[in-house]
Amino acid sequence: MQRKAPASVATAARRAALIYERFTGHYADEARRVTVPVPKAAAEIGTCDGILYTTVRDGKTEHYKHEFAAHDKPLLAVSPDGRQLLLIGGHYRFTARGIVDRSDRKE
Repeated sequence: MQRKAPASVATAARRAALIYERFTGHYADEARRVTVPVPKAAAEIGTCDGILYTTVRDGKTEHYKHEFAAHDKPLLAVSPDGRQLLLIGGHYRFTARGIVDRSDRKE
């Protein structure tokens, strides 16, 4: 099995901008580079049942609550210093609708 070559930074930035635009309804007119540290180890906490988040969508502040379907839940883990939460695996995607479980998608 051949692995895909990693996407260039520019390609990854374009893909991230497209997700942002589709979800928020706003043009991604500003980009900035961020460093996302990947810990060498993590403590498994349990499954993530859901996520609450707030964002501006189509010019209006919206509050969202997503409860993962039983078979779609990601693993919740934490970095060794306790400062970074990680969602590992799970069967979901982030789309123009927000977080969508596999069980909610037509495949």
